[in-house]
Amino acid sequence: MHKGIFVTATGTEVGKTYVSCKIAESLKKLRINVGVFKPVSTGDRNDAQALIKAAKIQETLETVTPIFFNNPMSPYGASLLEKKQLNLKKIYSTFKYFLNKYEFIIVEGIGGLMVPLKENFFVNDLIKKMNLPTIIVTEPGLGTINHTLLTIEKLKNDKQKILGIILSRYGNKYDISAKSNAKIIKKITGLPIFELGYNKKIKLKGNEWIIK
Repeated sequence: MHKGIFVTATGTEVGKTYVSCKIAESLKKLRINVGVFKPVSTGDRNDAQALIKAAKIQETLETVTPIFFNNPMSPYGASLLEKKQLNLKKIYSTFKYFLNKYEFIIVEGIGGLMVPLKENFFVNDLIKKMNLPTIIVTEPGLGTINHTLLTIEKLKNDKQKILGIILSRYGNKYDISAKSNAKIIKKITGLPIFELGYNKKIKLKGNEWIIK
């Protein structure tokens, strides 16, 4: 088992927090001391609150999400608007804190890979600095093949390890593509893929690739 995973996505609001919480709950059932870390949030700290609840840890919202901007936009955009610099050193020091304290950590990104944290520093650069294998969260519906393949291509070009893909939630029942997208993505990429519906649990038995 690695020391942790970085949960990224094909975009915003596709289910990173939902997936991260489900993974944390599964690890807790295995009695693994799991920590959760969302380095940057904008708009609110609801994601951090959900992660803390899922992992059942005694950490503050400010520790789980050390960098916070009030405006719900890209961190770089929010930093310009609020005239407040994003402190990467604070992210790295908190990351080390979690690495030292917990057996396994789940790091949740913000938006997709190319969301700017600073002018020339993106979520993908943060993944490289943390040196964690990635899980890609995507939606099941129309457009997901393109978004998922572009995300995979970017990670591969940067020599990042991809553990697999999780399709979060069920698609629109009227979207015929949702019935075949998972199979097509798996066939094209050869990566493990898991379809996570609403209120569905992640059984790590049979899906060990998520943590190994």
